[in-house]
Amino acid sequence: MSNSFQSQWDQFYPNKLPISHYLVQYFQQSWFRIHSLPESKRYADTPAEYELLLNRHNDIITDCLGNDASIFIVSGHYFTFGRNIKAYDPAFILPYKFHLEQKINLTQANPEYYDGENEDHYFRPCSVKVTWQANEHNDLLKKIADDEVRAFMISFEQNIIVAPYDGGIDFIIFDDKKRQALRDKYKDWLSPREDGL
Repeated sequence: MSNSFQSQWDQFYPNKLPISHYLVQYFQQSWFRIHSLPESKRYADTPAEYELLLNRHNDIITDCLGNDASIFIVSGHYFTFGRNIKAYDPAFILPYKFHLEQKINLTQANPEYYDGENEDHYFRPCSVKVTWQANEHNDLLKKIADDEVRAFMISFEQNIIVAPYDGGIDFIIFDDKKRQALRDKYKDWLSPREDGL
């Protein structure tokens, strides 16, 4: 299936791991971040804050991708064979029919991080092809904001990666004009930090 997530990921981003927290370091030149709540507050505590967070996320993601954009949602889980420990398995907590991708041996991919470990660590990505529609994926966005699950969205057609996390959203946009236009439009949501984090 040449249209599968894995084949397209390998074609677009060879030798890059499809794990959301690596994306910022891979694509520093094409990246920017917005914060979910005013004054860089990390977590929503009230219904009003959740509403604001979801409104912000839906507004900027829709502006970035457009309604009806074809995207993949990519998540996954970590495990070792010895303990078969899963940090979390998105298939159990998200209402999507995920396709399991090939497992990645993280110990081989990132040996200095796992130096001294007596067994290999793995990540098993999973993906599902969906259409982006404003407010259709609020359950996903809320679970990511509450740090219950990790996932990112990718449009291969537009070559854009949208990676929400607990505190905001990282955008990887290779089109300089589009990236700058979004930064300008949503400048009040950008991090005040010099490094953009």
